[in-house]
Amino acid sequence: MNTVTNKESLSADIIKNFGRSARVYHQEAEIQKKVANGLVSSLRPWKDIIPLGPVLEVGCGTGFLTELMISEFPTKDIVITDASEDMLNFTKERLGEASNRSYEVLNVNEIEEFEEKYSIIVCNFAAQWFSDTAMGLEKLSKLLLPGGLLLTAFPGNQSFMNWYECCLELGLPFTANALPDVEDVVIKLSLGPLQIDYYENDLHQEFESSLDFFKHLKSIGVSKSKTGKQLSSKQMKLLTKFWDEKTGNKVKVKWHIVYLAAKKDMQ
Repeated sequence: MNTVTNKESLSADIIKNFGRSARVYHQEAEIQKKVANGLVSSLRPWKDIIPLGPVLEVGCGTGFLTELMISEFPTKDIVITDASEDMLNFTKERLGEASNRSYEVLNVNEIEEFEEKYSIIVCNFAAQWFSDTAMGLEKLSKLLLPGGLLLTAFPGNQSFMNWYECCLELGLPFTANALPDVEDVVIKLSLGPLQIDYYENDLHQEFESSLDFFKHLKSIGVSKSKTGKQLSSKQMKLLTKFWDEKTGNKVKVKWHIVYLAAKKDMQ
């Protein structure tokens, strides 16, 4: 069986899921929206020390970060991209066109040409979907001008620990997609001509039940398994019953968010 083809098919399925979920995602992805605000706040201290040049946004989704970047840099040229054409069109319809704004389909896994042209590259809640997070971010860094800044935020591997602990106690497989290990990402990026800075923050989201949490993941298009692991209906009932009884009230889910800045060395 061809592994590359399987990866390409999986990537295409994930992209389709997001595209189908664009409208619901925009209404319900509250954590992603909060993180976009945090990302822009962390960008402000860098504004005066980055070179002149256009901005590239990778994985625009429904435009949470896009809208903020347009407001933050009203005169800069901004290239807005997403791997999903449906997501991209949703953002384009919502935010409109402008002479300094362009929309392009871009899949980071498929980047093969590296021209240093962007002063800033931003990426909110997308790097965890790259086939390899560190490698994808390294690719993006090669598109930066000397002195340029890559700024990204993504959920790290300390997310969903209560879900993991319930599975561990029950002896059930933990079916969440593997999330990036920030230390591994930082070490790999540090091998290049980049100065790395990062911080981590926990955000919590409440649901009436664990089943509501799983329904939320499905509704915003992020439930597609990259491993093929899936619980049977019997196992899922066992998990949700156990999780709900363990909390005794609303289910609180932790998102462990990594904010990472990579500034390219001057040459």
